[in-house]
Amino acid sequence: NPPPTSITFKMAEEPPAKKAKTTGWEEHALNCSEALMKADEAKHFADMMEAPVSTLQGIGEKSSEVLEVLRIETVKDLANYEYFHIARALATLAETETEGGRLDGSVMNVDKAVDKEWETKTLKEIVDAPLSALEGLSEKASDLLKELGVTTVGQLATFKYCRWAESMVLLGSKYENTKTAKERKQEVALKKLE
Repeated sequence: NPPPTSITFKMAEEPPAKKAKTTGWEEHALNCSEALMKADEAKHFADMMEAPVSTLQGIGEKSSEVLEVLRIETVKDLANYEYFHIARALATLAETETEGGRLDGSVMNVDKAVDKEWETKTLKEIVDAPLSALEGLSEKASDLLKELGVTTVGQLATFKYCRWAESMVLLGSKYENTKTAKERKQEVALKKLE
């Protein structure tokens, strides 16, 4: 018997492609591709709140460990970091300060936010101050933040990871619709039945 000259293979049929789930956001263009790891870019902001800080692009293992020592483990923890909020408040109000503009008899102060030696300083001086100027921020915490490139109150006020986290938490907790188009439609129909 002569050897066969050609062999015919029968290809298995490809299963039909699954239809993508319709969400109602297919036409939306917003993204946070430069703030989030690829695996998290398609998720809701609300899903980011309890995600580890390493969800944020640029926070690797070392930065995560530093933040963990500061008791910051999730995006929400980072968004709510007390010293970021104090620093940002000081920096924001420093923008409104006029040199020599304090009125006689003024009682305005930030004594509970800054160490004793900084209580009489201007807001602008406090913003330029080292992190140690903040009341209650330990030397160890200051050193850890330095490892992240944050050495002054002003740098903490603009620390991009805190700002990203805060924005995602705010939008995810109050201003994001998390139900699909189908779920929203069903909800409207149910309300009409009431």
